[in-house]
Parts: sequence; structure tokens; C-alpha cells
Amino acid sequence: MSLADKTKTALDELRMLMLGAQILLGFQFQAPFQNAFSRLSATEKGIEAIVLCIMVMIIGLLITPSARHRIVERGEATPEFNGLLTRISMLTLGPFALALGLDIGVAFNRGLGLTAGVAAGILGGLAAVGLWYGPLLRDGKEDTSMATSDEKTATAAKIDYVLTEARVVLPGAQALLGFQLAIVLTSGFADLGASAKTFHCVALGAVALTTILLVTPAAYHRIVYDGSNVAEFYHIASRFLLAATVFLALGLTADVHVVIGKATQSPFLANVTAAVAAVMLLGFWHLWPWWKRVQRDHI
Repeated sequence: MSLADKTKTALDELRMLMLGAQILLGFQFQAPFQNAFSRLSATEKGIEAIVLCIMVMIIGLLITPSARHRIVERGEATPEFNGLLTRISMLTLGPFALALGLDIGVAFNRGLGLTAGVAAGILGGLAAVGLWYGPLLRDGKEDTSMATSDEKTATAAKIDYVLTEARVVLPGAQALLGFQLAIVLTSGFADLGASAKTFHCVALGAVALTTILLVTPAAYHRIVYDGSNVAEFYHIASRFLLAATVFLALGLTADVHVVIGKATQSPFLANVTAAVAAVMLLGFWHLWPWWKRVQRDHI
């Protein structure tokens, strides 16, 4: 398999991980606004807050390759980028399994009691770890047909990459936007303070703009370029994708502040968690890639 094909396959697989992660992300944001959330024990509320932090970290990691590909690799298919995709996939599966196990445990605890909850959470997490990391026990054969990094990537492939990467980012924005629009109709939202409502409205605006920016390349490709593989479109789509990640980081951070504050009733924890989320997301998506690009350009 060529390097270009391997890169496309890896991006498609990353998209599958994002589609799975968006389900838990959406649930974690909505949970504190459900009527029964107030009846959870302090331990269960703590678990839900921890899982939210894990899912935000996972989303941050899953979008990192898209930002790096735009900024550092300039859309080229390189062995370094393909290796990053593999490492990111392996790095996110463990926390994903942990988050899934914790949420299954809380759900079973509410339905069948503590013993069933602990057992279901452990079994669910172990099943995910076993199936997702099980392939590491098998011997793989190295593919020596991979192209070298000196081979330039065709414009058609670059356009395919940037559109695929937009589809990687979009589910995260989709899950967040659905949550943001739905909770304003809940009694839990009505009980929020004025500052929390302001944070949420800022987040809603940022994620709505993120969604608009991510959909724009498809509109451009159809309306302006009639679906043709034009280098100019690739550069436009890359700019829209990078701009979208800035607003998505802003929206995620603002709503992390709202949800952690709602779940823990602690403004201090809300502020600290939101600050960490902002540094992590902007660091992964922009600061680190731009630093790597400057380093590479000066070699």
C-alpha cells in the first residue's frame, strides 16, 4: 500500500474513533442538566466529572493530527505524519476504554445496584481494552512499499485529506452544538447563574461558527470549483479547517467551565479545569504544530 493510501486509511480510522467518542462527549455535557443528576452520590458526580475531562482530552488528541497535517506537513503524506496517526490512535484507546467503563458502571449502579455497577464497569472496560489492544499481540509484517517523504502528494489526495480531516473535527462540534441547543430548554439551565449562562452563550456562538466554518469547504468545492481538484481550493479549505479549531477550542473550554461548575458546585474547579482545557486544546492544535513547523523550516 502506498503512503498516500495509508494516510487516507489512517484518517478514516481516526474519524471512526471520533464518531464513537462524540457519543460519550455529548452525554457527559448533558448529564449534569438531567433531572436525576442531583440524586447521584458525590462519588458518581465525581466520576461523571472525571469522564468529561477524559473525553475532552480524547477529543483534543483526535483533532491534533488534522491541525498538525495542515500546519507542519502542509497536507503532504509523510511517514512522520502516518506514524503520528498510529500513535494518536493507540494513545486514545486506553482513556476511551476507561471512560466507557466508568460510564457503564454508573449506569448499571443506578439500575441494578453497586455490585452490578462495579462488575459491569470493570467488564466493559476490560472488554474494550482487550479488543482494541489485542492486535498488539499479533506479529505484523512490515510494509516495505511505503513511499518516501520526498514524494510529493497529488493535489487530489491533498483535497481528499483536508475534507476527511474536516469530517474528523465535525462530529466533535456536532455533539457539542446539539448539547448546547438542547440544554437551554431544561430546568437545570434555568437554575444557572448569570455568568454561567453567559459562558454557555459564548460557547454556543463559538461552536455554531465552528460548524459553519467546517461545512464551508464542501460548499466552496461544489459551488465555486464544481468539485474539481484545484490547488487553490485546497489552501482555502485548510484555512477554514484551522480557523474552525480555534473556535472549537473556545467553545469546548467555555462549556467545560459551565458543566464542571454545575456538576461540582465549585467555581474554583470550574476555573482550573477550563484553564487546563484551553491550554491543552490550543497547545495540541496550534502552539505545538506551529512550533514544529518553525523548527522544520529552520533546519
